[in-house]
Amino acid sequence: MTRLMRKRRPEFIPVDGESIALFRLGEQCNNACPMCSNSGRPEAFYQALDDLLGRADFLHESGVRRVVLTGGEPTIHPGFWAIVDRLNEYGMVWDINTHGRSFADNEFTEKAVTQGLKRAIVSLHSHIPEPSALISGCSLGGHWETVQGIKNLQGSSVWLMLNMVLNNHNQGTLCDYIEYCVSEFGTQCVLKIVFPSTAGKGGDWDAIQIRYEDFADEVLQGKSLAAELGVELAFENFPSCVLREAESTNVSRSGFGETHYLDDVSGRDLYSIRHIEAFFNVYPEFCRDCSAIKRCPGIAESYIRTHGADVLTPFT
Repeated sequence: MTRLMRKRRPEFIPVDGESIALFRLGEQCNNACPMCSNSGRPEAFYQALDDLLGRADFLHESGVRRVVLTGGEPTIHPGFWAIVDRLNEYGMVWDINTHGRSFADNEFTEKAVTQGLKRAIVSLHSHIPEPSALISGCSLGGHWETVQGIKNLQGSSVWLMLNMVLNNHNQGTLCDYIEYCVSEFGTQCVLKIVFPSTAGKGGDWDAIQIRYEDFADEVLQGKSLAAELGVELAFENFPSCVLREAESTNVSRSGFGETHYLDDVSGRDLYSIRHIEAFFNVYPEFCRDCSAIKRCPGIAESYIRTHGADVLTPFT
């Protein structure tokens, strides 16, 4: 077995004016993604409104000035707007990570924008309705709600990123997906291509038991097409050498540049996001002298133990 290295990142880091905290409102969701990366712990499923308001207070007292609301699906929590109101009382900027279906309602979108929503990441794993519904664990109607939600957000002042997790059900469609998104939503949406994590409760889903080699050519073709069409392509969980670009930069696990993670059960610990990522991702020893190692996110330890590290080719 290849010897593995990890980056050393402190578990706790100071909060400053640039800090962004990931604020989970519980893992409840009205989609049932078979690849769900949430923990599945019963105690993480639902948090009472009073508790979540107390967490907003704690974030404010800790000096956090920007949060990313996530879930599960944060918009379906019955106290969603009360939490937004509390954040606004403190002058805290808020973004959201969502499946987008709630934003199909024009009034919901308008209220979110009025109440200060600045950025949104919306998961759209395929432009084709049937695989999209399968991957997201929803009905065909749910797929079209997501599409409409994206259109409503795209027509507002909200900065928008679309999230596509690669799997066996959207394999071979990346270039068509990029063309569809540009046609339907324009070139202002950033498209994030994600190699799936198997660390959550949906980690055993057979459709995400894939190898980088299965998608490498398709991803490179997608990079070329995106550059041609003038749309920004971002990546998550891709080693730099797989992208064949030493200067490539992967976004964090959510994609908004979060620095801190608010413990989703206790609500009283702020962990470093970089520490969490360093816990899951490793580097084979032969990557030690790679010129891209400072930027490279590494590779999941579970992936190497299953598939090996032959896909990695260090830059010199």
